[in-house]
Amino acid sequence: MNEDAFEVPARNEYRYLVQDEGEEEIQYVRRHYVSPFLVLSRRCMFLIACGVLGLLALAGYLAYVAQTPPPGFAEVSTDCGWLRGRWGGRAYSFKGIPYAVPPVGERRWRPPEDLKAAGKCWHGVYDATYVRSVCAQVQPLSSAGDVTGKEDCLHLSVFSPSLKPAKPLPVMVWIHGGYLHMLSGQEKGCSPTEELAVQTQTVFVSLNYRLNAFGFMALEVLREGSSTNTSGNYGFMDQIQALQWVQRNIHVFGGDPGKVTIFGQSSGGTSVWTLMMSPLAKGLFHRAIDMSGSYVYNATLETAEKDNLVFLRKTGCKDAACLRNLSITQVLQAIPWDEYPSWAADNLTDIPVKDQFYGPVAVVDGHVLSVPPFEAWKKPGLYNDVPFVVGTTEQETDFSPTMKNISTWTLGDYNWFVKEKLDPYGQDVVSEALRLYNSLAPCPTKDRCPERLYTTLVSDMRVSCPNNDLAKRAADALNSPVYRYVVTHTPSKAADSSLWMPYHSRFSFHMLDSLAFFGGLEMVLGTVSPEDKAFQELLTNRFIHFAKEGKMPPEWPEFPTQTALLNNTLQVAQNPFAERCKLWEENDFYKYAWIN
Repeated sequence: MNEDAFEVPARNEYRYLVQDEGEEEIQYVRRHYVSPFLVLSRRCMFLIACGVLGLLALAGYLAYVAQTPPPGFAEVSTDCGWLRGRWGGRAYSFKGIPYAVPPVGERRWRPPEDLKAAGKCWHGVYDATYVRSVCAQVQPLSSAGDVTGKEDCLHLSVFSPSLKPAKPLPVMVWIHGGYLHMLSGQEKGCSPTEELAVQTQTVFVSLNYRLNAFGFMALEVLREGSSTNTSGNYGFMDQIQALQWVQRNIHVFGGDPGKVTIFGQSSGGTSVWTLMMSPLAKGLFHRAIDMSGSYVYNATLETAEKDNLVFLRKTGCKDAACLRNLSITQVLQAIPWDEYPSWAADNLTDIPVKDQFYGPVAVVDGHVLSVPPFEAWKKPGLYNDVPFVVGTTEQETDFSPTMKNISTWTLGDYNWFVKEKLDPYGQDVVSEALRLYNSLAPCPTKDRCPERLYTTLVSDMRVSCPNNDLAKRAADALNSPVYRYVVTHTPSKAADSSLWMPYHSRFSFHMLDSLAFFGGLEMVLGTVSPEDKAFQELLTNRFIHFAKEGKMPPEWPEFPTQTALLNNTLQVAQNPFAERCKLWEENDFYKYAWIN
């Protein structure tokens, strides 16, 4: 090799030796010169870059793993983001899903706000594997009751047998009871479950809505800043907001948004037929089941706002800002539970004291309800014309009779109490009541006949007969079919009050139908008989048929042609309690019907 060929590298250059394969001559290839420190620095940068890329790859993998549901879980995408729920092997559950902005702080006593519209959707995947808090409430209903729950409670849960069924499944939306004051959409034994979804091949939704003063306080000072210039009925607005959520999202859970049934028991039943009358709920549901709802419902907003001034005085507040700064406990303790308007309404399971009434909780506010419900049925186009079921149990008040020793009564005790309590209404009423509700009436448990007679009498005047009138008004107004049922089944044993019930109920008590539908009979009875199971299957099958088809099967004709009597078998009769109801209607007892 010629030494002259070698050139001293200029600054910032270096020579790199390359030997071609098969050649002995070494060629010099000119390259930029880099100092040893820079070479080392570049190598470090290369290693750092590799490390960063590796970390990014790991992070991506971890993110992928985090976004991939582990076994036993499932994810769906709603209009407000992704939800992660549970897959139990046979059904899916998504619990504690927020459907509105939390109504706290300045949002207390205002209509619910849509999460997406308010820019409050969550980021990432929302954990919908467990229920959240119940709405703020007090139990028992008094200023000294135990306070539970939160204001941040507007959540719902969904239970589905399939997220991608061959054909969209019917949807049933459960609205819980509790006087509009208490309980939740997640009560054990009386709310939807995965098992029920599988058994019926139906998608179920249950929801929480604002209760008591938080959900229904009507006061003129609360109109300040209101977009509706009204007050009260916030709980009903929550229910409507939840139904709007169902319409937008239920398809991702396998449900059919065009086949939604709303159903509720007690104040949940009251909510159902309120929604039937509300123009705000137009088109949000397609069938309705009212189980033991109230009948009296015509108080004006102005009347309610005046009646509720006692609440305002007890808080010590004079304006809305002060009210919104009160604690949950302060609000609940200021509610007039025992003084008029007497929101506790603790005498509803007994013969009414003459001319003693309770003030309204739900009101005709001009927003949710533009006119009283029965007037709405006189104005075609104002109400929701959907297939409608009205149900009651024969001994509604047996779930919590005022006299707790009623199970020990003799026939003489029964006669004395009826005479004593009905005497202010006149001797003719007393005599006719004792004739119609007598010891010869059918009584499956002979030693408990006085209890059965008394609770039947009170239930007729307070619930069953008024609901006959409600069903009759519905049948006259609706083009859709209307159905009426009365549960006559007597459980195989008394309900265990230590578990859930407030009393050892023995007959067709308030909640018997909802407990049967949700599989809660065994919880309150301990064990169930074949007759109990037959009743449970009968009621469940008919409800599901109604949700799927929008009508009852042929053996259950429309009302008022027939009323269905639900025992362990289905029987029908034409106006079976006509004579009994005539007594209470003609003597103006319907004004004492259950309220709320």
